[in-house]
Amino acid sequence: MMKRRTLLAASAAGLAASMSGSLFAADARPFKLFDTHAHFYTNQPDKYPFNASGARKGAERTIAKAMARPMTPKVVFQFWDEIGVEMGTGVQYNSTYNTDNSYLLDIAKAHPDRIIPVVILSPTDAATPTTLQKMVKENRIAAVRFSGTPNERGEVAFASDAASDTWAAANELGLTIVLMSLGANIPASLTKIANFAERHPNVKVAMDHIGYPHPELLPASFGLSPEHLALAAHKNVHYKFTSLLISEMEDNAKAANKPMVELKPFIEHMVSVFGIDHLMWGSDHGNVEVDDVAYAKRALMAASGLTQAQQQAFFHDNGKALFVPGGRGRAKA
Repeated sequence: MMKRRTLLAASAAGLAASMSGSLFAADARPFKLFDTHAHFYTNQPDKYPFNASGARKGAERTIAKAMARPMTPKVVFQFWDEIGVEMGTGVQYNSTYNTDNSYLLDIAKAHPDRIIPVVILSPTDAATPTTLQKMVKENRIAAVRFSGTPNERGEVAFASDAASDTWAAANELGLTIVLMSLGANIPASLTKIANFAERHPNVKVAMDHIGYPHPELLPASFGLSPEHLALAAHKNVHYKFTSLLISEMEDNAKAANKPMVELKPFIEHMVSVFGIDHLMWGSDHGNVEVDDVAYAKRALMAASGLTQAQQQAFFHDNGKALFVPGGRGRAKA
């Protein structure tokens, strides 16, 4: 798997190098990037103990990765500087720390000009609404992230009655809620998410990885299910296009013995469905095991058919407007 991805990344890098330098040179591009999806973790377990119980690739492998190559601000900023990222979100990394947000909040406090914290808490914990209020005031968080695997009826904890108080608190505070559904029943969960988005109009919902469309299964719609299309009607729902999504689509296409969808028409279709003001880019740096620079260039290349204003919205303005330190506050009457 890694050898194949390395070859794909190298091919993408070679193609990018053959393109106009102005598209990829950070100092020549007419706008900076805003990274909506970067992960930070360190190899200091004495100070920041690991809790890798939720790691999808296994606790032992995840901790070994963190110890060998920690994603400290120095490391992430080097990547950001190389591709021209002004600032971005630090998304709590469940795989290393679960809901202990200590490391993220400490480095966000040390680097407020570059890191905007997106924490992870339990959506159904009775203490979460109060914790959100505290974190907004003391830590200037912009968002809280929830993930889960829906059952066959699309039921998932973060969009259940048990999470209602948490959503109500986020609505009052004007926070963004980042959601990631996993597994085979993602489309069914989108109907539940749409219901919660409609009930909480002052919450901005950010769907990680555009809700995992499957172009190899639904080529006519570039992988968007009817539930994805219905979700587009909810204007407080937004969508992240990430390096992880690219690599997932590669893997799914290979597993189905079908060609990988071309990213340029894919992006342009997402714009036609969701609107340019509802899409944003994120690297997933620190999680996805690809050449992050090459994949960032692939994203830029995929959006090259958009106008300059649309590209700036996609790669900078939309994400920066969505992730507001300290939340957006109560909705205006």
